[in-house]
Amino acid sequence: MAFISFASSEFPERERLEAAQDCYAAMANVDLAVPRGESPDITARIRLLPGVSIAYVECSSLVAQRKPVNLADGNDDISLLLNPGGQGGWESSQPSLGEVSCRAGEGCLGFNEVPGRVAFRGPGARFLSIGFARRLLVPLLGGNPPLAMNKLIRTEPLARLARLALELTSGRALSFAQDTSRMADQALDLAALALGATPDAAHHARGRGLREARLRAIKADMLALASRGDLSLTQVAARHGVSPGYLRALFRQEQTTFTDYLLRLRLQLAWRRLVEPRLGQRSVSDIAFASGFNNLSWFYRAFKQHFGVTPSEIRAGAAMDVLRPAPPG
Repeated sequence: MAFISFASSEFPERERLEAAQDCYAAMANVDLAVPRGESPDITARIRLLPGVSIAYVECSSLVAQRKPVNLADGNDDISLLLNPGGQGGWESSQPSLGEVSCRAGEGCLGFNEVPGRVAFRGPGARFLSIGFARRLLVPLLGGNPPLAMNKLIRTEPLARLARLALELTSGRALSFAQDTSRMADQALDLAALALGATPDAAHHARGRGLREARLRAIKADMLALASRGDLSLTQVAARHGVSPGYLRALFRQEQTTFTDYLLRLRLQLAWRRLVEPRLGQRSVSDIAFASGFNNLSWFYRAFKQHFGVTPSEIRAGAAMDVLRPAPPG
């Protein structure tokens, strides 16, 4: 899963415009212009998946333009251009589509086979482009997206697609980095649902891409809230707008249960705290309660069963181990 990053701040100020122009030309065959006498302030992160390209940009005022001369590259991708929020803003303009201004959470379409431009109003304009190979996306829609729907209003699939794209372009190490095809399929499913998939494609996408996006968001939420001893399936379901039964089914398809998954999160949290030197003065019981356990006997039993050693043994071993071992599994 190729990852490319660019920051104009890494270049001397007099070289930033030329460096940014070279970067945009190489990555997207796009011309770049900035107000006279100014140097651009740009941070760009790009993730490439099979048939999908994702670019996240933060920038000052500038214009990125795909001119007729740029169209010779034959790129006919269809892109969802999204505004994830920020201090500035931007407008997109293409023939037959006119000029579209997108507020935070909104988006519009971009067609690479026709000229177009995006004008950024900095500082702090934020822009998210998610491009799909036409041969992959168009069949799911039963044809090209209608021009009348160029303005994309926030829906669940669109919001989850934006979240996935931001995660993939964060630059952080990703646990699913090796599964590029699965990530590409998920993005494609969410895009199809956001743009109006055919009935068959929508049924398939809800059972694959949307389901996986919901589950990933739920797991991330559970990780953040695992230390709360009163966290329940009903609460998590309500937070994500799904029914308790649907949430149970999500974990059942993962060959586990909500309770077992939450227990594993809490045990791993307790392990990390037990081996953290800064917490060496805290008692094992304090760490257990701070990790979401309400019953010490259950904590000790579950810890030994899961890891094969007791909490005290882990703490004693960590004191001798400079590497502070991570919890297995």
